Amino acid sequence: MPTLDRAPAPAVPFLLALALAGLAGCGGPVRVELEPASLKLFGRGQAATLHATPRLAGGQPDQSAVCAWSSSDPAVATVAGAHNSATVTSVAPGTATITCAVGQVRASVTAAVRAVARVAAGPSPAALQLADERRPLLLQVAVFDDQGAPVAGRLVFTRCDDEAVCRGDARGQLWATGEGRTSATVTVEGVSTTLPVVVTDVRTEATRPQVLKRGYMEDLERQVRRREAAEAAAAARAAEAR
Repeated sequence: MPTLDRAPAPAVPFLLALALAGLAGCGGPVRVELEPASLKLFGRGQAATLHATPRLAGGQPDQSAVCAWSSSDPAVATVAGAHNSATVTSVAPGTATITCAVGQVRASVTAAVRAVARVAAGPSPAALQLADERRPLLLQVAVFDDQGAPVAGRLVFTRCDDEAVCRGDARGQLWATGEGRTSATVTVEGVSTTLPVVVTDVRTEATRPQVLKRGYMEDLERQVRRREAAEAAAAARAAEAR
């Protein structure tokens, strides 16, 4: 009997795998990557950018997927985003979880918000000299956040209670203006501390203002009257000589 040639059986498993891969590619992202992996913000109103990349099963970015952004605690940090980039803004000290959701796929990062909680300043007392050449005293200021960690790079404002004795500035300095004692307030982002101030006058006679003695104006008036009398007498003698 003649033999019949039969067509080979289709590779069903291979075709099934291709179909499943196609379905997986059309089913949306399987994971979301967030950059950066964590956020640290300071004070109120500081902002940082967060970027999300949804990825398909094969690892390629899914350009059509859009994040729905949310914050676990808007009283600590808020989030607002257009498409897959978002801005996280600090509100108050604490920790909030910022989440990107694409359907059932989610990814989150932690946003830690810190704030100035304590300020220390020295030396105490702050000893200033009112000298011929005016130079400020730069205070030694230490700033700590709500977790007790040191904080650098913050603006330091100083103010003297009696500006006739000293004056402050926005660089953590004190300037002597007159001999005496007063107190200075050091403020960093709404948190303050105080310290005593002592100013000593070490100016030379060339730059030190002369102290008016008692009866100074009376003596000056007598000198003026004597000069006027002498000038009048000299004028009279000149008239007689003519």
